[in-house]
Amino acid sequence: MANTGTRWCIDTNTLVPWLMRDSGVLDLLIKKYAIPKDFRDIYINRHKHSIDFIERIIDLKSRGFSDEFYFSYLAMNEVYSAVRDEIRSILLFKNGTPLSRWNEEKNSIDLPADSMETVYVDIENKFDVLFGNNTILPLSDEPEEKGDNFSEIVASLIFTFKRVKTQDAILLTTAISVRANYFVTFDKRLISEVSKDLDRKYQLRLMSPGEGNTMLKKVKVQER
Repeated sequence: MANTGTRWCIDTNTLVPWLMRDSGVLDLLIKKYAIPKDFRDIYINRHKHSIDFIERIIDLKSRGFSDEFYFSYLAMNEVYSAVRDEIRSILLFKNGTPLSRWNEEKNSIDLPADSMETVYVDIENKFDVLFGNNTILPLSDEPEEKGDNFSEIVASLIFTFKRVKTQDAILLTTAISVRANYFVTFDKRLISEVSKDLDRKYQLRLMSPGEGNTMLKKVKVQER
C-alpha cells in the first residue's frame, strides 16, 4: 500500500489511551495512589491497538506520508471528559468498588485537586506534539460550506440510528463534510450500527484502531 492521499478522522476514544500513557498521566496516578504496577501493563495491553495506531501515524507522517489525519475540535474537547472518566475508573479500581456499581458511583468521585493542573498541562503538551507539525490536523466542527446540509445529516443519523448519540452524530457528520475515507473509533457499538450505511451513502468506512493499524502497516512511504 503506497501513499494514498486519503483522509482519516480519529475518534476521541482512539486518542485518549495514547495521551494517558505518553503524557505521563497514567504513571502519575499509579504512583500517587500506590496502584500495583501490573495495572499499567493491563491498561496498555487493553488499549494496545489504539496506542499503536497513533504511534504509527506519528512515524509515517515524520517520513512524509501523504494521508491526512484529522481530529475535530469537538473530539478535542471530549478528550478532557474522557481523561476524567479514565481517572475516575482508576480511583474506583483503587477503592475496590465493585464493577456493578461503577456506573452509579463514577460521577460522584472527586478528582485529586492537587494533580489536575499537572494532568491538564501534560495533556496540552501532547496536543502540541500532535498538532505542532501537522501530524494530526485540528478540524473545525463548523466547516464553512456545511450550512443546512450539516444539520440534515446530523438529524438523519440521530433519527435513523437509535443508539447514535448527539456527539457521535456531530463527529461523523464532520468526517462526512470533509469527505473523509475512514473514521477510526474504539466504539464497537457505533461501528456495528452505522458502518454499512455510511459506507454505502457517503463512502465513509468506520473501523477499529486495530483495523486501521493493519492498513497502515502496509504503507510504503517514499522518504522526503
